[in-house]
Formats: sequence, structure tokens, C-alpha cells
Amino acid sequence: MKIALLRDSMLTYLNRRQGFGLTQKLEEQMKGEREYWQHVLQRVIAVIQTLAERGLPFRGSNDTFGSLQNGNFLGLLELVAQFDPFLASHISKYGNAGKGNPSYLSKTICDELIGLMSDKVRSAIVDEISTAGYFSLCRLSTPDLSHIDQLSIVLRCASPTDGKPVEPFITLLNLKSHTGEEMAKQVLPYLCQVCKIDFSKCRGQCYDNAANMSGRYQGMHKKLLEQNKYAIFIPCVAQSQSCWPQCC
Repeated sequence: MKIALLRDSMLTYLNRRQGFGLTQKLEEQMKGEREYWQHVLQRVIAVIQTLAERGLPFRGSNDTFGSLQNGNFLGLLELVAQFDPFLASHISKYGNAGKGNPSYLSKTICDELIGLMSDKVRSAIVDEISTAGYFSLCRLSTPDLSHIDQLSIVLRCASPTDGKPVEPFITLLNLKSHTGEEMAKQVLPYLCQVCKIDFSKCRGQCYDNAANMSGRYQGMHKKLLEQNKYAIFIPCVAQSQSCWPQCC
């Protein structure tokens, strides 16, 4: 009964969309709203891409349009607005409207768009690795400004286009522990469950010679070898202690 009612309602709505009067006016208004916000997003995404490609910071000490300390994201939007009447009008109307007012100019939407772009880039990298067939795993940990150790995940494979080796960066994982077993428990689920990468195609591991990485019994490479016997561990020469004086 409910399905039939929903179907009849949808058919009535679709039929009215083809006619004139109030329904047509509402459709025109909805189309105009969609196009307006699409134009806003096009400009916001272009600014985010520009900053991300160049590795520039987004935020300033405040999020206020007109401030000299509002950061690169809002600053570039202000710059574009000087030559774009549409964006200038939008910023004038929504720029400092505050929370609860949709504007697509806030740090929240900026973070969401960065996340969506990140997912898209990661998906393209995973497709490239799947096409290549086999890959090697590299990792390195380092603390960030908040003193949280982050584990960088880098994969090495042959480019499907020209066959040359490439090393795409995948992500940073916040380390919960520095033991080889715990790091393996973080890396493996991320590759297999999040990225949907077939770890059985891994043919190499390359880390430093720290005990938690190269340990014969409890090192991370040993734990991953238990999952894939072909993921052979090769010490990273550049990070070996014996090579530090040469590197420096």
C-alpha cells in the first residue's frame, strides 16, 4: 500500500514537471539554486587545488574575510574576487555570515573537499598499482608539530604508462605503538580494507634497520612476511647507521 502511494505520488510529481504553473516555477528556482552553488564550488575547488599542489598552508590565525591574517585559502578567494564579480558578490553576502549559514567558504567545507579530493587521488593510485600488478612497501615514521608519531606509507611499482618505477605516497597513519607487531596491524588493514589492495601482490619491503622494523622475530617485516612470504625485506641503505656519515 505504501509503495503504491509513493509510486503514484512520484508519477504525479513527474507529470507536473512537464507542465506549467507553480511546479514549473519551483523547478526553475531549484535549477537556479543548483547552478549558483555549483559556480561557487568551482571557484573554491580551484583554490584548494592550487594550494594543495604547491604544498602551501591553508589556515591563518582567523577565518575572517578582510583580515590580513586569514590565511592562504581565504586570501586567494579574496584575490580571485577582485576579478570575478560573481565571487565578489557571494563573499559580500556570505563571507562572514557565521555558523549555521551555508556559504561553502568555511574551514569545514574546505576540510570536506580536501578529504574528497584525497579519496579520489588515492583511488587513482590504487588503480595504477592494480594495473601494475606487483608492488613494494616503504614506510617511515616521524613526529608532527603536535608530537604525534605518524607512519608514512609509500608504495613502489612500475608505471603502467611507461614502465618506469614510481613511488606514490598513500597516507599518514597515527602510530599507536612503535612495536613491529602493532605497526603491522595498522598497515595491513589499511592497505587491504581501506585501499582494497591485494597484499599477496607485494614483492618487497624496505625500511630502516631499527629493531622494530628489521627484527628477526618481532620486526614489522617479519609480521608481514607471515602474511605474504614473497614480501622480501631489503634494508634501506640510506637510513642505515653505517651510511649516515656518507649521507651527511
